[in-house]
Amino acid sequence: MTANHHNLNILWTKIKEVLIITANKTVSCSFQSSEDRIPKPKILTSCYSALTKMNNILLKFRTKLITRSLWPNDHEWALHKETIQQLIEEHKLELAEFPQIITMANVRQIKKQLLTIFKLIYHKARLERRLLEQSQIQHNIKLRYSNYEEDLTKIIDSILNRERKV
Repeated sequence: MTANHHNLNILWTKIKEVLIITANKTVSCSFQSSEDRIPKPKILTSCYSALTKMNNILLKFRTKLITRSLWPNDHEWALHKETIQQLIEEHKLELAEFPQIITMANVRQIKKQLLTIFKLIYHKARLERRLLEQSQIQHNIKLRYSNYEEDLTKIIDSILNRERKV
């Protein structure tokens, strides 16, 4: 084969076909019905979005920015305070008082309060995730038991990790 665009396209097409054939033969597929899935609870997703918002605010209070006196201006700080108060209410945390203006005297205390709120929401998210995992384990135990009661082939397939191919 000579090195030209036509031959290069043919080679790439053949490589692509081989990859698809190999993937179809070796990559396992499994079927999971919609009844088997448990959606993530709203509280967990709200914790993750709250953590994202808190992280964005905390990034503006990094130590290197504080040492250079580069923190949010009054208007930006007012918006951040409003967001923080909404998150506190939404997650039923202890109310926190923040000063109207950020100064060198209070910036480290503000950062400490923000970190405390972040950690509380983080721990709440961890606990919610653990509860979700526990409920999924219980769900799968009940599913396996019902398979045992109703259809022995399903329980044998699940014990042997044989899944229905799609």
